[in-house]
Amino acid sequence: MSIYAILQQEKKVVVNELAEKFGVTKMTIRRDLSFFEKQGIVKTTYGGAYLTSGASVEPSFQLKSVQMVDDKHLIGQKAAELVEDGDTIIIDCGTTALAFTQFLFDKKIMVITNSVPVINLLKGRRNIKLIVAPGEYEDDTQGMISFSTADFFSTLHADKVFVSTQGINEKGELTVPKMADAHVKQSLMKAGRQKILLADKSKFGQTFLAGHARLADFDIIISQSGLAADALALLNSHPAELILADAAS
Repeated sequence: MSIYAILQQEKKVVVNELAEKFGVTKMTIRRDLSFFEKQGIVKTTYGGAYLTSGASVEPSFQLKSVQMVDDKHLIGQKAAELVEDGDTIIIDCGTTALAFTQFLFDKKIMVITNSVPVINLLKGRRNIKLIVAPGEYEDDTQGMISFSTADFFSTLHADKVFVSTQGINEKGELTVPKMADAHVKQSLMKAGRQKILLADKSKFGQTFLAGHARLADFDIIISQSGLAADALALLNSHPAELILADAAS
């Protein structure tokens, strides 16, 4: 379990305990907590730190990319099995969506995306036609997030859209910290005939500022085995096909 995962679970941490748990110096722990504080995720105290509870706080893309790495990988691999040669797909911003992209290299498809890391992964691959959404670049998501981005997606009709989120609450609402991001997600959702959600277990039980969808809006939800009982019950209460990825699959 990472320091950030412990923060999400316990809401606060103690430097001495973390140093002992991970077998590193207190200075190393303080440096890591200082990095999190610069991201606006925690507030440090003399002996530790506590998680910032603000609904508009979003971890940087770099931080999110190192959380739940194995789970994102498994979810991405399972999602790629749904993509067939000849498909036109839309890929949302996000680290889980980026993990999914790594399994598309041999597909003969058209990809439409507003994610710069996805663009960088797929550019130059002759079997993939790449269409890039316009708009203002937003560093936290490393993608184009603006009203012009949403307008662009509103004109499209793709076979499948792969969507990520920051939070899924107990009511089945999907939320993100920023309203512009929610607006873009709403638009790209409408552009896909088949709507597929990619969400690891860290997303459940969280609510951020701006709602962009509900679980009931999706045809397929891909998560991971080992979900908490309440999260699993929530997913099973909706009509979407549920696919749980695990290391043995």
